[in-house]
Amino acid sequence: MTEFLSSVKADLLDRRLLPLVALVVVVLVAAVAYAVLAGGSGASTPTAAVPTPPVTTPSGLSISHASQETAVAEVTSGASTQHRGVSHDPFTPLAGASEKTSSTSTTSTASTTGAASGSTAASETSSSSSSSGSASEPAPSTSKPSTPAKPKTVYHVAILFGEVPAAGSTQTAQLTPYENLKLLTPLPSAKQALIVFRGVTAGGKSATFTLVGEAILHGVAACLPSASQCEAIDLHSGQSEQLEYLTSAGQSITYELTLVSVTSTKASGADVHNVLRGESKAGRELLRHDGLVAIPDLHFSSQAGVLVFAGHAAFAHGASRGHAHAAGRSRHRR
Repeated sequence: MTEFLSSVKADLLDRRLLPLVALVVVVLVAAVAYAVLAGGSGASTPTAAVPTPPVTTPSGLSISHASQETAVAEVTSGASTQHRGVSHDPFTPLAGASEKTSSTSTTSTASTTGAASGSTAASETSSSSSSSGSASEPAPSTSKPSTPAKPKTVYHVAILFGEVPAAGSTQTAQLTPYENLKLLTPLPSAKQALIVFRGVTAGGKSATFTLVGEAILHGVAACLPSASQCEAIDLHSGQSEQLEYLTSAGQSITYELTLVSVTSTKASGADVHNVLRGESKAGRELLRHDGLVAIPDLHFSSQAGVLVFAGHAAFAHGASRGHAHAAGRSRHRR
């Protein structure tokens, strides 16, 4: 083995082989240097260039994109390797990228704004729903406050009614006071009624009573519809009327009716309703039974218990009135 190596060494050191040996050494050194330099430059500078396919025109000529657009070079070694185009700042975005970025930013802003608006609307809707659904915080009312109803006039009638002693008797009359006489009250009682209270005339000037029993009238009361056909009597404050009644046994009894006063007060709708509900049912049944619901020459107004003269204007003003004189006129059933 030593002899073989010695023989090889002798051959290499031969002058005829020195140029060949030197060439081999140079090639090896160049290969090692290339491997070292190529590996370092490849690790530090990544290659991102992608060859652009040539564009073929209808005439058959090939045109590359590099000849149509401005050359842009970005290398680590500077301008020494840049042959065409102007230098470009690597920190400045390209024109196409800027437009895309601006468009993307605008779209994102619009989307964000729309999302925010939708979120705000949803939040307001949810807030409105929760507010309306909350029982502790009712929605404010927008309706106008109702105007209070105007008070209405209600009339109150005070009378004296009762049996009076016969003529020549030493006894005094014992009349029963009725401070607030109810509508349709039968007098002296529902079982033996001679008159029924119907109401007051307009303005509270007088009070009207319908005759439901056989009686002879004595006094200054006005008869309706006439003195010869007296179905109702009308009295002013301070006036009195006597009703002479003949019992089934033939005994004569005289009752006296005196209108003490007619006063008025202002009342609410509820009070007026109570006045109408306070009507005597017994008196209404008596009027229906005898067919005396209507009153001659009078009709009911919109006020509770108020009557208005309708037929004779002269009678309404007191110019001509039929009276039940002392001679007496009997009231007959129809």
